[in-house]
Amino acid sequence: MATSRAAVTMVTGEQGLPRAPLLSSLSLVVGNLLPIWAVWAGHMSVGDVFVVYWIENFAYWAITIVKVRTARGERGPGSARMTLNGRPVGESDSGALAFFFALHYGIFTLVHGVFAFVMAFVAGGDLHPGAWLLAGVALGLSHLGSLWLNWFDGGERWRVSAPTAMWQPYPRMLVLHVGIIVGFGLAMGSVGSSEAPSGLEVLAPVLLLLGLKTVVDLALHLWERRRARRSDPVGAT
Repeated sequence: MATSRAAVTMVTGEQGLPRAPLLSSLSLVVGNLLPIWAVWAGHMSVGDVFVVYWIENFAYWAITIVKVRTARGERGPGSARMTLNGRPVGESDSGALAFFFALHYGIFTLVHGVFAFVMAFVAGGDLHPGAWLLAGVALGLSHLGSLWLNWFDGGERWRVSAPTAMWQPYPRMLVLHVGIIVGFGLAMGSVGSSEAPSGLEVLAPVLLLLGLKTVVDLALHLWERRRARRSDPVGAT
């Protein structure tokens, strides 16, 4: 519909989309750099960082449910079709897709949380629940800012289909899974050692997860923005 195209163009403008991804990308990078500064300054332990990233993943889960439910875009003609309980799923089934994602990704989030808390206690060092809340809220706010700037105000919800929005978090899930396994191994390596760990040994699990997660987060974030900009608003003529 011409009205839909006009509405989206009015919201985004010629400079709206480039500016919004820049702001959301900066907030994403800053949010990911906060934990390493907190560990270096002694405000957080290595275990705290993994708990904070679990809190962020929980926020990401909730935000993706909103995105799947509010997506109004259409898939391209060459896109693969998916089925749910044996029947094809289309753009009009956003409610069912949101429910499926809430359960499927929610199971991973639950398991991820168990491993994060176990590793937090096994890694040793003082834990700081107050820091969990502050850092988790900061990272969650960065995702909320992106949701508003890009998804609603930037008009991406009119360009991205519900199935596409549902699958977007899974590459990030794989990165977190690898980071947890390797980080847990590094943390276990320092447990029981008679020598005090060096600063690099303390920061190694954080650097591993931080570096991998930040690069993938930023790459996926920019890829999603470019993909949305190449698409046309739903129903535009």
